[in-house]
Amino acid sequence: MTAIRASRFQLPRSIFGRLRLLLATVFLVGALGALVAAWTLSRKAATDAYDQLLISSAAQISEAISAENGRYAVLPPDSAFETLAQSKDDRFFFAVRTPDGTLLTGESKLNPAAEPLRDGLPVLGYIRDDGETMRTVTIYRFIASLNAKGWCSVVVAQSLNARYHLIARLMLRIGAIIIFVGALGFLASLEAVRRALRPFDRIGYALAARRVQDTGPLEVDSPSETQALVETINHTFHRLNERLNKLQSFAGVAAHQIRTPLAALGAQAELLLIDKTAQSRRTRVERIRAHLAKLSRLTNQLLGQAMVSYRTDRIAHQEVELVELMRHVLRDAIPESLDRDLAVEFEPATPRIHVPGDDISLREALVNLVNNAVTHGASTALRVRIDEEPRHIRISIADDGPGIPPELWSAATEPFQLPRAEGEGVGLGLSIAADVAKAHGGTLAFARTAEGFFEIRLTIARSAPLEKAA
Repeated sequence: MTAIRASRFQLPRSIFGRLRLLLATVFLVGALGALVAAWTLSRKAATDAYDQLLISSAAQISEAISAENGRYAVLPPDSAFETLAQSKDDRFFFAVRTPDGTLLTGESKLNPAAEPLRDGLPVLGYIRDDGETMRTVTIYRFIASLNAKGWCSVVVAQSLNARYHLIARLMLRIGAIIIFVGALGFLASLEAVRRALRPFDRIGYALAARRVQDTGPLEVDSPSETQALVETINHTFHRLNERLNKLQSFAGVAAHQIRTPLAALGAQAELLLIDKTAQSRRTRVERIRAHLAKLSRLTNQLLGQAMVSYRTDRIAHQEVELVELMRHVLRDAIPESLDRDLAVEFEPATPRIHVPGDDISLREALVNLVNNAVTHGASTALRVRIDEEPRHIRISIADDGPGIPPELWSAATEPFQLPRAEGEGVGLGLSIAADVAKAHGGTLAFARTAEGFFEIRLTIARSAPLEKAA
């Protein structure tokens, strides 16, 4: 048995195509509704017009009824028949009866309405004659004389051919107007939609004409309705330009930083081949190991920087518990085989503090900050606090070391900008922490406490940043 699958209707891919389909549907439904209304109004107009002729004819006949010496008489005027003759191709009949139902003149098959109404008020209805529907009107007139009085009835019947012809003529004229106006409105609407969508074409042409390396703002004349789109594109270009500039600068500096220890390693290896004594070889091996350690730290931080940059734009923020995260960071970042006694204090404001964020990026940033404080700063004391503010959570890491001079604070978060002595590190930890803070709606700042400790403050927004929330 062959299975028959119903094909699903698919909307056009273009906005113009969808609007054209919508407009066609609206105009088609509107035209059908207008034609139905036109048919109803045309039918009512034709019925009212010919009913007035029918009533006028019956009224003229009723005016001709008279009574004298107890006898009723009627002489229908010619004007009554002239009125009915205005309906071409129609047949008509009439009947006049006395109050007791005796036929004075006309067709006996025409019977009046069952109940007489007030003098002169017509009663309209329909009858069937030889399979044809006919419109009837009954008018009662009260006749009074010395020997006779009562309600005389006049019934006039007319076929419906002229009414149908009038309805057809009205529908042809009104329908032609409706179709013409609807088609004109549809075409005008399509042209209006096409003109309204031209700004999108200009934006598309402007984007297609740009060079690949051009990340400057898009300059295109656009109305206020598309200005938001242009601003969004320009914002995207701005972010892309920042990312490319940062990537190019980072790649250049990183290449230089990697080239230096590699060159030093090559030189030390060459010198190791010509060293004659065991002491000189031992010294050369120690230098090679120091260069390898520096290269290893540099590689790890470069990978960490790349990981943070990747997760910043692609990983959705989830709820992170900072207190437990900081405990794991302190346990992992402070080596057990430290060559000095170091007092570590950790004071969270509350036992549990939750913020929206990326736990892996936050852990990378905090590990770098704690490792920097232990390696380059803290002599005997390291203090870590987590404080709650109305809109931010502040993580403070303070140590009793010399810290960074105030004149270098502005450049401290840039990669490889801080001066380093041999073997002191590669200068990427603060840059990583600053990027993570920015991605979490906060900042990385430096300060001196009242006790003279050097303090690094990383703030995190209590709510997700707008770009992440979107």
